[in-house]
Amino acid sequence: MAELSDVERMVADWERDAEEKAQRYQRMQEQVERISITESVASGAVSVTVGHNGLPTDVKMTQAVLKMSPDEIASNVLSAMRKAQSKYPERLAEITAETVGDDQTTRHLVATAVDNFPAPPEEDESLPASERQLFHHDEEPPKSPSVPKPTPRRKPGPDDDGEDFSDQSFLRHD
Repeated sequence: MAELSDVERMVADWERDAEEKAQRYQRMQEQVERISITESVASGAVSVTVGHNGLPTDVKMTQAVLKMSPDEIASNVLSAMRKAQSKYPERLAEITAETVGDDQTTRHLVATAVDNFPAPPEEDESLPASERQLFHHDEEPPKSPSVPKPTPRRKPGPDDDGEDFSDQSFLRHD
């Protein structure tokens, strides 16, 4: 049976390890919150910056966008955003390796980031943005969503009391 002093030492070691791990995770969180990644496309005409959550925090354009159609500008913004987001998992992996190290939690965090922000498809920047395919070559192009036709309204019958609320919202308008 273990001596009381051995048990106390084990508990103290466990507490110290838990505190050190919590401090490493705190440093990781602080560094992750400072992530800012900027990427450009269209020869630098469009730049997008994403923050610590992968969401855009800034979009910048040069005068070169004046020669682009609105569709090309929109496509380039999305391309720059995807390009910046695709760098996020790599940056997150660097931070976790520097602060916490390799453990089950950090592997999960990085794997989730890879799932959420995969590498963008290869694009031929020599083509105008409107002619680039924004889907993988082995995929079919996205189809327009089909919109269901509205159900025709029922004609009131002899037993109806005139209380047809089908065209009214169930949300309150207080």
